[in-house]
Amino acid sequence: MVARVYLGESTASRRKSLQEALEYIGLIKELTSAHKVFVKPNLTFPRPVPGVTTSRELLREALSLFSDHGAEVFVGESNGGYGSFLATEAFAGHGMHEICRTTGAELLDLSREEQREYTQRIGGKETSVRLPRCLVEEMDFAVSIPVLKVHAMTTVSLSMKNLWGCYPTDLRLLEHREIDRKLVLISRLMKARFGIVDAFHGLDEHGPMQGKARFLGKFVASDDLLALDVACARMMGFNPKTILHLLNLARLSTGSRRFPSYEANEDLSKYNWGFSLHRDFIDTLSFACFHSNVLAKVVFDSPMTTPIYKVLGREPHRRLALPHGAVE
Repeated sequence: MVARVYLGESTASRRKSLQEALEYIGLIKELTSAHKVFVKPNLTFPRPVPGVTTSRELLREALSLFSDHGAEVFVGESNGGYGSFLATEAFAGHGMHEICRTTGAELLDLSREEQREYTQRIGGKETSVRLPRCLVEEMDFAVSIPVLKVHAMTTVSLSMKNLWGCYPTDLRLLEHREIDRKLVLISRLMKARFGIVDAFHGLDEHGPMQGKARFLGKFVASDDLLALDVACARMMGFNPKTILHLLNLARLSTGSRRFPSYEANEDLSKYNWGFSLHRDFIDTLSFACFHSNVLAKVVFDSPMTTPIYKVLGREPHRRLALPHGAVE
């Protein structure tokens, strides 16, 4: 089956463009027949930062449209990784209570919801994740609304990677070695079929937290998360075939490294936003931890954590600093 991808404007004509996108990818039809829909934005910092967190304007418009088409809409996030902040802080900083009040959506703190462990065979291997029970057993489907950004560990961080925040543990970084396998399982359990990538600003050069925010004024939507991520990676200027993260997702989802076919509302090949990824020394060390749960445990959650951080001139479990170049 061929996926559908829609490139839209997220400036003055944002609502009209979003409405057209929802029709194009078939989401409106699904909304009218669904009872409960969960929306996962990227609130990975306790206050809005361009290129780092999902823009409030796009999120508000999307939630409003989802509610207008008859669905009972839920939106949520879990605590920041490594104890950096609470979901409640992010909700306050992003004005989520007011957004939910005006759109009719209900806010979910995923770190406080009842959790259950779910196990399935993914890519020939038994794989387990802990997820809020409501996301798996009560929602009809989920919509991922991440930010267009580069990532020091996975090259890009888009709609599939955004689902990692549904895994409500403050030490998710201790399980990164199997992240692609677990993302496939999470997407299946949550029935995460639709995605809208916020490209009002994109994060270039270094991510997922510190980098260069670039204004693009766009969003990209699809009825297939992997097709969406591949299309976005190409428009960013990357060759998806060189991104192990995307190749793994394809292999684990379909049994081959062939990416899904997609059609779009316009010729996406004419877009090359020229993004790049610049890793530093700390990234090189972190990359080793990203691919070894044992090493991650030693570095981030052991008696060696404080001495290791001291050698690197850092403090463990510190609150996140405002990303370089961002304005309060």
